[in-house]
Amino acid sequence: MNQITTQLDRIIARLKLNEKLKGVKFIREHTSQSVEVNLSSFLAVVAVTDTALSKRFVGDYLSPSVKGEQFSARVQIFVYAPADENGNGLSEITCELMQGLKKADTEKIISEVSVSAIDFDADMNSIYRKVEFNMEFCLCEEV
Repeated sequence: MNQITTQLDRIIARLKLNEKLKGVKFIREHTSQSVEVNLSSFLAVVAVTDTALSKRFVGDYLSPSVKGEQFSARVQIFVYAPADENGNGLSEITCELMQGLKKADTEKIISEVSVSAIDFDADMNSIYRKVEFNMEFCLCEEV
């Protein structure tokens, strides 16, 4: 999970450099940070929902003496709109996130990016959309 978190942190850090996403606060799903219930700005909650690790030889591509670990993860970013905005700007922010992921993915590990329909979260008292994507990468070492 450490490698997945490291890769995801790099991608989120690059997303934060996007001028159009400056007003979005990014936090992890299970964090000790307190979250305001009536949001005053856009909030992006980042969650890794599914992970997999497989070890195998990468002989077909490199050499029979190279062993690799294949990491894969499904990531969801829940983007909540400010309570007093009634969802205004939510579609623009999620579209910018979707486009921003292409630029932030310098390692080319992201695939299958999608955005959900607008929904309402009663616990947060906020309208939200979900941006989802897969991350896959391999770490190789000599045997």
